[in-house]
Amino acid sequence: MPYRKPSIYKFLLVGLLSFTFAYFSITYWVSQKQAVHEIEELFDAQLLHSANILFNLLGESVSTIDQDSKHLPVVYHGLESMVAEPSSRTEKNALRYQRKLAYQIFNPDGKLLIKSNSAPDEPLGTQKIGISRITLSDHVWRVVTYYDEDWQFWLHVAESESIREELADEIAKQTLLPGLIGLPIMLLIMMFIIQRGMNPLKSLASMISQRDPKNLQPIDLAKAPKEVRPVVWAINSLLMRLHDAIAREQRLTADAAHELRTPLAVVMLHAQNALAAQEESQRTDSLKELEQGIMRIRRLLEQLLTLSKVNPETIPRIRVNLADIGRNVVAEMAPMVYEQDHEIEWVNEDLDLWINGSDFLLEILIRNLIDNGVMYSPKKGLIRVTTVKNAAGFLELVVEDSGAGVEEEQLSKLTDRFFRVHQGEGKGAGLGLSLVKSIVEFHGGQLVFTRSDLGGLRVSVAFPDEK
Repeated sequence: MPYRKPSIYKFLLVGLLSFTFAYFSITYWVSQKQAVHEIEELFDAQLLHSANILFNLLGESVSTIDQDSKHLPVVYHGLESMVAEPSSRTEKNALRYQRKLAYQIFNPDGKLLIKSNSAPDEPLGTQKIGISRITLSDHVWRVVTYYDEDWQFWLHVAESESIREELADEIAKQTLLPGLIGLPIMLLIMMFIIQRGMNPLKSLASMISQRDPKNLQPIDLAKAPKEVRPVVWAINSLLMRLHDAIAREQRLTADAAHELRTPLAVVMLHAQNALAAQEESQRTDSLKELEQGIMRIRRLLEQLLTLSKVNPETIPRIRVNLADIGRNVVAEMAPMVYEQDHEIEWVNEDLDLWINGSDFLLEILIRNLIDNGVMYSPKKGLIRVTTVKNAAGFLELVVEDSGAGVEEEQLSKLTDRFFRVHQGEGKGAGLGLSLVKSIVEFHGGQLVFTRSDLGGLRVSVAFPDEK
């Protein structure tokens, strides 16, 4: 089945029309029920009044009737006997309603003495005084019954309930009719109101569609209706994230282009020297320098790619043990550290150091700190890695080295990209500590640089305890 695009306009229009139809239907039903109730009370009162009049008027007539006559019952005709042809609507309605009114008089033995021409021969009521309801030949009558003890007769005055139902329907229809007549006008008004209400959405869509692709500035909320603002806020948030992502990519590209220019020139120079070398020893030295230059470029690219991936929205967080990660990285890097004539030491005071984070990024963080210590430590230097829960309740990772250390005024620049304390020393690109800073921020930690008791740099990373 083809997918149907949802439409707010159609939804509102159909919803309002359905509500209006349901409202009129319920109004008609309630009006009809309320009218029937009121008519019941009014017509019962009139029926009692008519019964009282007939009860008082027909008493003497009963006394003059020969109850043994073969011409009983006596039939009294109404308006139709005096009007041959109704000449007005009033007369027509009167005749129609008169046929639905009836009365009967029975003697105590149940013999019908007098009746209206609209009454059946069967008794309309029982020998029980009061108001009752009876069904004769699928016709429902409302009956008032009286008994005259002086003249000894039963009077039944009845009214067809169809009169009440017709009148109630007529009242309900008259109540509903103005609304039905005005329904087309209401439909046009609703369409106009909905279209006007949709104009802010259309304006917003037009404004967004006409934007320059490079324009990632937030959308102005001043002109946005209150109901649309959550959508605009979400769009603005997306634009901000997109702006940050593009800026990060542009910065990464610019940094890579800037920093790769020199290593590539050096690699090219060593390659040319190797090709032009007349002696094998010169060629070997040039190739070694070429290898080191390529390794530096590879390390630079790896760090740049890692920096571009440190994004809280794309990297999942899991429950990890900082002590286990520290121990594993130290064990993994120990052979490389020993090969460069250094010592590495792991100190742990607490094995229960759990945080919510990325084990992949934490491993990169610890490796970079160890690499930094190895790079700037003299021969026979010591790199110490400590994982501990400090006095403030934070889970702390500390990496120290026995190198030359860093001057106090330069500590704040250590995390700047491509900044190296000793520009002539080491083989790094100046991205290691910048990458460490990004990973620490990803985990909501704190990064502090101080001088170590070993003589070199002390790097402390404190993570919140998330038990």
